[in-house]
Amino acid sequence: MKRVSILLFSVLALAGCSQNKTDASSTDKSSETTVTSTTVVQSSSSQQTSVVQSSSSQQTSSSDTQDESLSYAVNLDDFTQELTLQDGRKQTVHHLEFESKQKNQPVTILLNTKDLNNTGNGLYITTTAGDEFFYPASIAEEPTKTITVINDAGEKREVKVNTVVKVATPEDSSDPMQIVGDTYFLFYNNQGTISLATRNFAENAVGTTLDTTNLVEYLQADSIAEAPVAPAESEIDSDAYYDSILAAWQQQQDYIDSIDDDAVKQSVQTSHSAAIFEANRLEMEHPEDAAIINESLQKVLAGE
Repeated sequence: MKRVSILLFSVLALAGCSQNKTDASSTDKSSETTVTSTTVVQSSSSQQTSVVQSSSSQQTSSSDTQDESLSYAVNLDDFTQELTLQDGRKQTVHHLEFESKQKNQPVTILLNTKDLNNTGNGLYITTTAGDEFFYPASIAEEPTKTITVINDAGEKREVKVNTVVKVATPEDSSDPMQIVGDTYFLFYNNQGTISLATRNFAENAVGTTLDTTNLVEYLQADSIAEAPVAPAESEIDSDAYYDSILAAWQQQQDYIDSIDDDAVKQSVQTSHSAAIFEANRLEMEHPEDAAIINESLQKVLAGE
């Protein structure tokens, strides 16, 4: 009887140990499964974060590239100036004049960003001989380009540009300076003002491909502190604008008629362009009368 009891006790003890091992094994497997599951979740989360960060990095890089590509652009709002007339009134203009003291180059080039022509921009070029030429122009921003300019001191330097001024064909299809198609450049100089880089007329002959490694730098002229007194609106005589434009047209036509050489005739400004030049000059002096001046110009061009 005692042996039976001992044997029964041994069997129960062994069964209990076996059950403990099974529970422990089950617990270990459960724990292992949980750890494995957690590891998978963490890996997935980490991968998503990495993708988001990579995407964000790419977007930032793309944004920086876009900003960099136009970082040398000129703000055309800088062409808008408010002049004080001698009688104290204010007058807003939208042009800047650029000057060069270099030999055999036009003396001044005026760029108007609110011009009376199809492009809305105009170049007014005055040569050393006193001749005046008008060309319509377009202004646009293009990817960064490096050009080489020479200043009044004869020093050359490289500058990066984004803002281009393209010389367009006048409405009468004339091209007295043979520069239609030229691309000039606007940029901010070390003085914080605007420079205009143009063809080197002395070394890069007109009619040939523009050499962007040999351009002339025109510096922004000093702003005019005062302007002549413009007539009050009630004193405006529209006939005066018409007469002034017609006189410019007639004077140029008389000059052309006096030239015998046809080749020379082709190299001078047409009477059509002379009228447009005068109309734009009047509009810059009296922007408040732009509509009246343009109407007078159209009458002259139509032969009325």
